[in-house]
Amino acid sequence: MKKILSMLMAFVMILSFAACENDEPQKGNVGGDIPISTDKFKEDENKEPEPSETPENDPVTFDQSYTDLIENLSWGEAVCGVAYVGFVEGPFGDGYRAIIEEQKELMEWYPFVAEIPAEQFVETAGYDLYCIVPASLDYSVKVEEVFMPENTEAWEPIIGEVIYESETGEPILLKCNESDIFTNVLVTITTPEGAEKKISPYLSLMDGSLAGINEDGSGLTSLDFSRYEMNLDDFYTFDELINVDWIAYHYYDDETTYFMNLYFFYNDYGQKCVEFWYGLENSDIDEIFTGTVYENYDDEGEWDGGYTLDMSLTGGLFYEGESYGHICSYKFQKADEEGNEVFAIHYGMESPLFVGTEYQAFYFFKAMG
Repeated sequence: MKKILSMLMAFVMILSFAACENDEPQKGNVGGDIPISTDKFKEDENKEPEPSETPENDPVTFDQSYTDLIENLSWGEAVCGVAYVGFVEGPFGDGYRAIIEEQKELMEWYPFVAEIPAEQFVETAGYDLYCIVPASLDYSVKVEEVFMPENTEAWEPIIGEVIYESETGEPILLKCNESDIFTNVLVTITTPEGAEKKISPYLSLMDGSLAGINEDGSGLTSLDFSRYEMNLDDFYTFDELINVDWIAYHYYDDETTYFMNLYFFYNDYGQKCVEFWYGLENSDIDEIFTGTVYENYDDEGEWDGGYTLDMSLTGGLFYEGESYGHICSYKFQKADEEGNEVFAIHYGMESPLFVGTEYQAFYFFKAMG
């Protein structure tokens, strides 16, 4: 009988110790899906709270589209991204958010633009609205007004007062440009190392595309992430592109210009194919790519006006017998009624035709003779 009582007492003591151990906070849920209860976690009421460490630059709390754009800017080694948002009138204010949200394609790709706070609205005389996104929160941003002198033959701009300045690289919305002839702002993006990228965005009178973002001669790059309005009827079908050399120039900097060529054709098996090559102007071809072209379709199964070019390196100065793949997506928009000119507009998450030109439009023209 005493043995039985001793065993019972020992069993009760074991349960008591187990209960005491369960009162300890659990360290983690390793290797299981059992939810951890927080009811038993208790703070010492007499313990002073530790001071929180606030980062020098708080992270911007925009959505994933902002993060994706920053990654693309970094991949393209760009100091900033610039987009034309739209035509606006009247004073700056929250009413601009409705104008921004009307830009359906821009909102589809970059909804963060509509979330930019009012303190990052920058205004001077004009009707064009631009979004400027530095590639890092460590960059500083300065916006200065620019004037053209009157009654003088010297067409030299005069730098006016600073209308916006920030030591952190949050995106801004900039309203400017009351003239179609010259821009009235100068935006300076400065890196922590002191390198400066100066841009004065405006719309080209030739084709309405964004200009003035890579003309400072610094060697630093800005990327155009504008989403231009498109009509499906304005896009080339594949049969309208075939058997023609489409030629374009890429002005890398003031001293370097690349020559680009696209050639579309059907192979012997009826497949849609493409050859793309580029090189320095008046020099040998750097790389030649060949591959297959696929039409892109939307969620409803309709052609969205674009194509995916699935290519591989097959020749050129950089080809040493080892090939690699190169995939990009473009829409080929007609630039004239005769069908002799085309804008190749990059979209999708694939690489662009030329490294560092994400979301830019290339102006191709039909080679004659």
